[in-house]
Amino acid sequence: MARPRTFDEERALDAAMRAFWANGYEATSTQDLCEATGLGRSSIYNTFSSKHDLFRRALARYMDSMNTAQIAILEDVERSATDRLRALFARVIDGEFEQRRDGHSIGCLTVNTTVELAGRDPEATGMLERDLAL
Repeated sequence: MARPRTFDEERALDAAMRAFWANGYEATSTQDLCEATGLGRSSIYNTFSSKHDLFRRALARYMDSMNTAQIAILEDVERSATDRLRALFARVIDGEFEQRRDGHSIGCLTVNTTVELAGRDPEATGMLERDLAL
């Protein structure tokens, strides 16, 4: 009988997302994921099946959170079109300063994934294409 989970899966997913975002898919080892999430290997694999599945879920989470926030700004009818664009640019630029590692921006996980995996990973490519179509 499997033991009940004693960790917050959403928090672990966020931590894994940040690790992939900072290092990329291929450069993020299972040990890196263990350290980032505070979980053991067995917990990671029992919960997420594989590194690739964890990455897929982390990328989807990133896309959903970024798209939701950006769409909310663009659809805010209380602001003028100019103010919406200013707010969107401010969010993107501020995000660059919030997500830093060793004094440098870690960029955009979607762009980073496009550079690293598009064309070599059919599932990631499909996710990126769907995200671009939004």
